[in-house]
Amino acid sequence: MSGSEAKWTFAHEFYVDFNVTASELVSRLDALKGGGVDDVPPATMQAVTSDLSRLAKKLSDATGSLPNYDQRQCELQLKALEKSIEELRGTSASVPRFSFKRKATKPKPSTERPLAVVPPSAKSQSTLIESAETLAAFSHRYLTILDIRSSNTSAEVSVSDLDDCIVNLLPDDEDDTDITALHVQRVSRSVILLPRISGSIVLYDLSQCVIVVGCHQFRMHSSTAVDVYLESGSDPITESCSGIRFAAYPSSLVRVGTLQGSKHLTVKDFSHILPTPSPNWSLLLEEKWERSWPILALEDRALREELERMLPAHTRLENGLRT
Repeated sequence: MSGSEAKWTFAHEFYVDFNVTASELVSRLDALKGGGVDDVPPATMQAVTSDLSRLAKKLSDATGSLPNYDQRQCELQLKALEKSIEELRGTSASVPRFSFKRKATKPKPSTERPLAVVPPSAKSQSTLIESAETLAAFSHRYLTILDIRSSNTSAEVSVSDLDDCIVNLLPDDEDDTDITALHVQRVSRSVILLPRISGSIVLYDLSQCVIVVGCHQFRMHSSTAVDVYLESGSDPITESCSGIRFAAYPSSLVRVGTLQGSKHLTVKDFSHILPTPSPNWSLLLEEKWERSWPILALEDRALREELERMLPAHTRLENGLRT
């Protein structure tokens, strides 16, 4: 496993484990609140506070190894848990008060190559992979791997700031580029066709899109009205999303080998921790699966018509439809 793949794996596993532990703490605190502040034994309060302290230490130790978005979301969860404990504790002074402090990042040796400066407009969600090949700032285009202009046979790819585009990164007989990881952000009214990649795909701020991908780890944040055709080796994760529909990766797009057992049916929604079904995602009925994929280049009117035919409509969100 390469260094970048190891980083992706660590970040994914940490994020999942952190959210599971935080959700358990939320449930415990809710149960304690239901019994009333006066009924909470000091030992129980101490146990909850200690567990929160351990969770905060884990996050502090991981600082610098997580994407900025993940770091920020975990810190917000810690602050919310801290507030809940303080409310439950009331004016009691019998238990030391908890306060999360972010671990200071150690300065790197001066011999290291300086990092590229991130533009202010993108700094708030700067989770791009260092040295990733970039496909950015296109509108009304049919894009392929040639638009990335990469000479590498193995590449991590960043796709951002697209609207009304079809992105076809499926390999052909003349292209042997192996996409090892993918980051997608700020994309609207677009179709993205991807092969099965060995690493992770992380998506932010997508609206009215169709995504086709096979991957080891899948995460989507802050997105609406997206159809996902997925083969995933681990449980897909969504957060702050709505109107997401999942279907199986199309067998017609598999170039080599066969489809393996996929976990696209076992989605974890971190915005819905209740045992009831999440209202934010659903399975796309098989009779509504797309059968005709735009694997050949399109332009102008043909491109517009194909997008109009394929893209999910916002009306299903407005009408509360989930199929």
